[in-house]
Amino acid sequence: MFFSWVSVCPAGQQADEETIKRYSHQAEQALARKDLDAAGSALEKLARLTPNVPEVYANLGTVYYTRGRYAQAAEALERALKLNPEIPNVPLILAICYAELGRAKEAVPILEPAFRHPPNHEIARTIGLALMSAYTSLDEHLKALEISEELVVRYPNDPEMLYRASHLYGDRALQIMMRLAEIAPESPWKRMAFAEALEAGKHYDLAIIEYGKVIEADPRMPGVHYRLGKALLLKAPESEQARDDALKEFRQAIALDPRNAGAEYEVGEIFRRRGQPERAVDHFSRAVEIDPNFEDAQIGLGRSLINLQKAEAALPHLRAAIHLNPTNEVSHFLLAGAYKSLGDAADYKNETALFQKYHVRPYADESATEGQVPRAVATPEATKQTLDSEGSKQPQLP
Repeated sequence: MFFSWVSVCPAGQQADEETIKRYSHQAEQALARKDLDAAGSALEKLARLTPNVPEVYANLGTVYYTRGRYAQAAEALERALKLNPEIPNVPLILAICYAELGRAKEAVPILEPAFRHPPNHEIARTIGLALMSAYTSLDEHLKALEISEELVVRYPNDPEMLYRASHLYGDRALQIMMRLAEIAPESPWKRMAFAEALEAGKHYDLAIIEYGKVIEADPRMPGVHYRLGKALLLKAPESEQARDDALKEFRQAIALDPRNAGAEYEVGEIFRRRGQPERAVDHFSRAVEIDPNFEDAQIGLGRSLINLQKAEAALPHLRAAIHLNPTNEVSHFLLAGAYKSLGDAADYKNETALFQKYHVRPYADESATEGQVPRAVATPEATKQTLDSEGSKQPQLP
């Protein structure tokens, strides 16, 4: 975003007119070919020779801004506005420089309306990032989060936008947790947060102890029985004793909150792994009724119905799971088996092909962990439905 000028040699100009014209031509040519070093050099000379031409300072400030020299950019842009307060777009670039320099109070009044109605697509993204940074530096976290949410909507596939948003939420969460520890160090809420952090760090033994302390302090604490049950399973996933202990916690979670789809699902999964599909179906069905978008519950219900020789009844649940996640190999594998048992050769063939396409065995390939979201910042998940989740080797396609 650079600015043109009709004449850089106003009446009464004392400097050599030819010299001014030469530097002006050099600046224009350098800007045209995007040679910012040459443009900056020519504009600096022009600024000394023509101290009253606002466009020279506007262009010089823009060059400084583009090169990340925000203090110098702000000085030049302020000079341009002093000479001509009506020069377009200069206030916006100046506000972005202010945000970069930590002068947030000066930046926000200009950036806020520009963010809502950006002058062009090219600069809209930069305005949003600058405004988010300005609100953060002013400790106006809710406004910063609002801008972040809007940016993610506008740029859903922008890696930098997603990175910055994750940091903003993470930093805010840390601030809140520190405040919680400060004002209520012995409260069950603080212990709950500590236990969740231990669980996220895979310190399951310590997490179980902390969850137990939360229950001692407040047995009706929302979510604690479910989290304790999950921690017990994560600590010893193949232990029948752990499953028994977890089952008690999940049932208590359901008693306190009958719409706890996660607890219903985990109870169903324990029964499924124990070879009790009838009981599993009851709990999977309740989980799906509470949350139809619960992918693993749809899969668990479908595979349990298949185990009960009810392939026809399994179809809508496996199809629902595929609608939620079209690339999950487990859903395609099970649906292929259901179609085969029903004698549907065409759909069996189609699902077989999709299974083979998405079959990557993430649970058997250590490299699959690359690129995954760190557990410390991931939302706790339900026990995943996998092809070998019943303890046997991955079954061959029917």
